Amino acid sequence: MLNFAPTQEQEEIRQLAQSLAMEQVRPQGRSAEQQGDISPALMKTLTQTGLTTPFPEEYGGSGVVEAVTYTLIAEELGFGDGALAMNIIGSLMGPLTVLLAGDKSQQQHYITPFSDASRGHLQRGSLGFAERTGGYYVTEISATIRTEGGQYILNGSKRDVIHGGQSSPRVVLVRLEGTSGTEGLCALMVPLDIAGARVSHDEGKLGLIAAPSAAYTFENTPVSATCMLGQPGGSGVLRAAALYNILRAGVACGTARAALDYAMDYARGRIAFGRPIVSYQGIAFMVAEMAMKLDAARLLTWRAATSWDRGTGCETLVQEGEAAQYQAIKIAKSATIDAIQILGGAGFIQDHPAEMWMRNAAAME
Repeated sequence: MLNFAPTQEQEEIRQLAQSLAMEQVRPQGRSAEQQGDISPALMKTLTQTGLTTPFPEEYGGSGVVEAVTYTLIAEELGFGDGALAMNIIGSLMGPLTVLLAGDKSQQQHYITPFSDASRGHLQRGSLGFAERTGGYYVTEISATIRTEGGQYILNGSKRDVIHGGQSSPRVVLVRLEGTSGTEGLCALMVPLDIAGARVSHDEGKLGLIAAPSAAYTFENTPVSATCMLGQPGGSGVLRAAALYNILRAGVACGTARAALDYAMDYARGRIAFGRPIVSYQGIAFMVAEMAMKLDAARLLTWRAATSWDRGTGCETLVQEGEAAQYQAIKIAKSATIDAIQILGGAGFIQDHPAEMWMRNAAAME
């Protein structure tokens, strides 16, 4: 039987995340956009709570990552500010991919710094997933590697790599030449100071400005065999790809929820022709549809997260994660646009966060 109620521990963690999102994250959303990154002080606060260290205790973390629990955290952070939430999630996916696909020595080397009490909040990881010719879908990954002389030769590109310019570990998802679908997917740690690798920092983005990102181009780039995480086609790589999509879906649901909540508050207080505008059918129907679509996206996201925790087969898991992020981002875009419509002219000025949320949602694809 399905159970949609969080455990007591999950609910306590969700409430902590919500409190931090409203008291710390949302108030800094606009200033973080102006600065182009999360403030070290905010990141330190989040790290001290354990919300940004979902690693085994042997590496100094708060405990092994559970997809359902962290999806709840991702949604609350997205409710605070989508760009800052993606900043945090994007950084975590570097060490989390090492955790899921790497060996013990790689895990010890790359994960432990993120849990350091004094400097953990300064660490940044990255995971290069999407490419210029596609989105966040495993089957659309076309960057390839081939074995040559005891090393790998890498060709391809990556886009919108959050913290891609300065991160460690810097992980990219690629596939073995001659493979397709989920077969032959690999996670490779790539230094960018080697021949054939170019990095360009994304500037002038429409949204997610507070989540700094970069693009990569690889042309016959030689990479040491020791940079491979696990084995090509291993389940850990596929689980990492699925987890990224699930957490991205959580952030998108939080963004949609923020837009719905903000629009509802505004519509209750805005008086037109002697009545709150929420009492008019045109507004009420719009809000009701936003709420229903949000619930549908959340259910898809929770199903995918539950499958991840249960160890569901990778083919199904990847498909569920991709479906969840597609629907969640779709509702985030439509909900933020609808929120601007409900706010009217106020929706287009920076006194209200709706226009920033709309730009963030549009940049999530």
